Amino acid sequence: MTGEGARTDRESKTQALARAGAASGNRAIDLAAAAAVRIRDAGLARAFGSWLYSQTLRGPMPDHMVLYPTDLRPGRASKADALFQGRWHLPGGQLRAPGASSPFAADPPSERWAEELHGFSWLRHFTTAHAAGTGDAARAYAQKLVADWIATEGEWHSIAWRPQVIGRRLTSWVANGALIIDGTELVYRSMLLRNMARQARHLARIAAMAPAGEPRIVAAIGLAFSGLCLSEGHKRLKKGIVLLCRELNRQILPDGGHVSRNPSAQLSILLDLLSLREALVSRRIDVPKPIRDAIDRMTPMLRFFRHGDGRLALFNGSTEGPEGAIDAALERDDAKGRPFGYAPHSGYQRLAAGPTGLVVDAGKPPPGPFSHEAHAGCLSFEMSVGRARMIVNCGATKVLGPDWEAASRATAAHSTLVLADTSSARMLRGKISRALLGARIMDGPRRVESRRNENEAGVWLDMAHDGYAENFGLLHRRRLFLSATGEDLRGEDMLEPAPSIRALPWQARFWTSRPTDPDFAIRFHLHPDARVSLAHDRSNVLVMLSNGDGWQFRARTAGGQCEISIEESVYLGSGDATRRTEQVVVTGKVFRGEARVNWAWRRLSTRNAGRTGREDADVPELPDLY
Repeated sequence: MTGEGARTDRESKTQALARAGAASGNRAIDLAAAAAVRIRDAGLARAFGSWLYSQTLRGPMPDHMVLYPTDLRPGRASKADALFQGRWHLPGGQLRAPGASSPFAADPPSERWAEELHGFSWLRHFTTAHAAGTGDAARAYAQKLVADWIATEGEWHSIAWRPQVIGRRLTSWVANGALIIDGTELVYRSMLLRNMARQARHLARIAAMAPAGEPRIVAAIGLAFSGLCLSEGHKRLKKGIVLLCRELNRQILPDGGHVSRNPSAQLSILLDLLSLREALVSRRIDVPKPIRDAIDRMTPMLRFFRHGDGRLALFNGSTEGPEGAIDAALERDDAKGRPFGYAPHSGYQRLAAGPTGLVVDAGKPPPGPFSHEAHAGCLSFEMSVGRARMIVNCGATKVLGPDWEAASRATAAHSTLVLADTSSARMLRGKISRALLGARIMDGPRRVESRRNENEAGVWLDMAHDGYAENFGLLHRRRLFLSATGEDLRGEDMLEPAPSIRALPWQARFWTSRPTDPDFAIRFHLHPDARVSLAHDRSNVLVMLSNGDGWQFRARTAGGQCEISIEESVYLGSGDATRRTEQVVVTGKVFRGEARVNWAWRRLSTRNAGRTGREDADVPELPDLY
């Protein structure tokens, strides 16, 4: 591309960004709707907790569980041991219930933690412990916890009887039925089955009222399982399937991604769908087409998000995923195809060559109701070499508290450019707003462009987002090139003037107070297993990976060498623990409304392998820094 052609193309794309600004949502309308839902739920809660309503949940009692479906989420005996000792570390917080104390009698550290506790997803750890030969201790303790719950919360509880919590609990109870019901006394078994039927009848009435997104799918799947696995649930099965198919059509995008853009949600929903499909087949019931289609689309997308180590990429609230869960899902994929390169509806790009793979966030934040766990990580990327991760995002945590959760969602926790230490997307902060709407994203990039080109030299991306346009009048443009050998990654980060955007009155303070020449930092967070060192002259960085590979990093601006440093970072890939790590940081200052940094990662062992003059010629404006 010639210089004039490139300039014209850039101007046309910049103008397109200006035309595409779309409001992220009307906050007043959202708040009014959320307030109405709160009022409705408060009124319903009073009714649901009454003696009169409890009588409406009476009905035929199932005499047995027809089927124990497979739980594809692997359990861990060590987790069961920790729970047995009273260490209840669940998403949403941590709690110690010493001795024989029931966790249901303790004050929960958060609503999220309470939902996880009452959802009983942790039962699978006791099933694994029992299968590993711990005798009857795991079985007896699991049955005691179920009996405790029925005794204390079995009639009504404001959190435990939420539709998504009932859905998860019923799914967990039937999947671990062999643990909690086989070999038990008649009185306990009758109490358990009667209570499950009561829950299922209530869920049939309120499943569609679950919060938008994954919670509503969880409620629908729980309702379907209750109808499939309890001996008197034929009508509930049909109702659950209808609701599930409707939500799959709404939430699963054409490329197979979930509307939340969260790889962990992708995995969780797919595991439940696969388990439901197997259960339907076991009962000789036709699997509805929307369920089959969703699985067929979601499975390749799961491969898309998988790094070389077999775990998930860390974007928009995702963790690496439970060990073995991805393999359990992909083992049931008959196609076993290779992951594709571009997910246009989900807003992600994947680059793969030789041993190297990159996953890039090239999409807008998800819609408000689905953005409660979304991050401000636009144009960030992760990179793995073989089975070793090298460049990562910090990840997400739901255990360490709201401060950690907020920090992990900031742009600075991602491997991308950060302008003036400001995130490219903003989360709700007002106390009332957060109480009604949650920590959703209310403002961020309104337009993200992404163009891909592949040839014999490799693949390159040209991307841009306008998340800094209103506050600073600047666009962030990022270009990436991965060579065909996978041993040369080059990039260019640019800040350039945004199209003229008319500020609304409430935005005027941003335009009058923004710094004219703000600082920026380009961050490359490294995996904790990588070892990094900075050259004495601070001109380059050496990174050694756990697989023995060495990679060298260089960067420069148009005016010469730029500032490179090594700073501390943190890795939250597991979701429930922190690991210290480091990050490579390139810093600079915007000058007269523009900035440009070229950088490159090169595999040391084959520095000159496969190099041709044509390779650079096919990748304009991304110079070879070596």
